[in-house]
Amino acid sequence: MNPTRHSALIHIALDLVGGIEKAKNLLSQFTEIGEIVAISSVFKRYLTPEHLDLSANIEFVVRYESQMSVDQMLYFVMSLSDEGSQGVNRKGKTELILLTYDDKILMSPRLTLPYPMLHQDPLIIRCSSEAWPQYEHPIYQKSLSEISRSAPPAQQAEFFIQGKSLVDF
Repeated sequence: MNPTRHSALIHIALDLVGGIEKAKNLLSQFTEIGEIVAISSVFKRYLTPEHLDLSANIEFVVRYESQMSVDQMLYFVMSLSDEGSQGVNRKGKTELILLTYDDKILMSPRLTLPYPMLHQDPLIIRCSSEAWPQYEHPIYQKSLSEISRSAPPAQQAEFFIQGKSLVDF
């Protein structure tokens, strides 16, 4: 019997400072229990209008396949996320968001799928459409590629590096 593989889109946001090394370590954990099928470009998102690197994130989206159920996938994503500590001794932020899981539609207190910001945040939709352009949004009945073409440009964000430089396919 062939085990069922599930596809998911996962948004990853890390502090810019130290973020590349942290992203590589994080993605190596992904490969221990599943497969990274595609990865978007990595963008730098400024968190203040002054465009300071000390207050910027790197953000990208991963298309991931595994045999995990939706609950297991949510637990996996949450286990890799942290908020970091505040202030001068700050360790940094790691935020992962489960954007999609197959073509599942779900609204619960713990999880909404597809994630509402998937089509509302121009940077998230752009990265998602790079990672899985043919994914059809189960509510809007449009591919991520189509949704991305009609989205406004991402504000406060700029291209940083190619996502494939973070992993070896």
